[in-house]
Amino acid sequence: MILFLLLGLFMSTGSLFGQQANPFDLQYRLPETARIAPEGTGNPFDLVPHKVPGADLSLVETVAAKGTVGPVFQLPQRNTLAPGAMFGILVVVLIFFTIAVGVDRATVGKAWRSFLNENALTIAQRDALGLAGNTPYFLLYANFLLNAGIFIFLIVQALSSSAYNNFMFLLICFGIALGVFLSKHLMIRLASWLLPIKTEAKRYNFLITIFNCVLGLFLVPFNFLIAFLLDYKDFLVFWVIGLAILFYGYRSVRAISIGSSFLAGHQFHFLLYLCTVEIAPLLILIKLTMLQIG
Repeated sequence: MILFLLLGLFMSTGSLFGQQANPFDLQYRLPETARIAPEGTGNPFDLVPHKVPGADLSLVETVAAKGTVGPVFQLPQRNTLAPGAMFGILVVVLIFFTIAVGVDRATVGKAWRSFLNENALTIAQRDALGLAGNTPYFLLYANFLLNAGIFIFLIVQALSSSAYNNFMFLLICFGIALGVFLSKHLMIRLASWLLPIKTEAKRYNFLITIFNCVLGLFLVPFNFLIAFLLDYKDFLVFWVIGLAILFYGYRSVRAISIGSSFLAGHQFHFLLYLCTVEIAPLLILIKLTMLQIG
């Protein structure tokens, strides 16, 4: 009997020495040599080697091989517009400016006085009734949009060494100027429908028209200088940009005087308008520019 007990104890001890791993050990805490890899056995209770969480290396290599994602819309980068073509475009715009001024020369004086004085703005707005009264302002506004598009085009040429010197990009600049200011007027009109500011919105729209008409008068000679001035071109570009900033800063002060009565009782609506109409379009343009730069 004692012999059988000793034989059983010897056999059980041998089986313990033959076991390769403790099933209760956590495999990710064991060294590589102590891990077992019973993959493919089909037993759900088998311990498998630990894998560090993260993206698959093959997936990372595939994404890296494809490269980074660029902007959705890539501007045309070609240097195909001759200096003579730009001179012809400026001459055509100058002819249009002459026609716009010749339709009603008194409108230029009214716009300038309205730019300087609030009472003159009231008189000009009262006289601008119907198609006959608004047509001279529309023509001067169109002159501003044309010169603003050319100014944007010339600024890009001065800062990018003619990387975007082509007719397609010039058309895009015209579209940017038209889209920015047309959307601004439409959003102000929409705000007048949603908020009790119909009178203030109408006056602010007319104020924007007056200031853009006056700015268009200044852009006509400066576009010629920027396009064909060889020396001090960069200085002139930043000087005109500073002049435009002063224009719009002065316009903002005049706009605050228009909306002062509305601001007293509708701070939230004023903040909402400021974020959606004034700040958001500027941030969108800056973001698009950064995407193009890369």
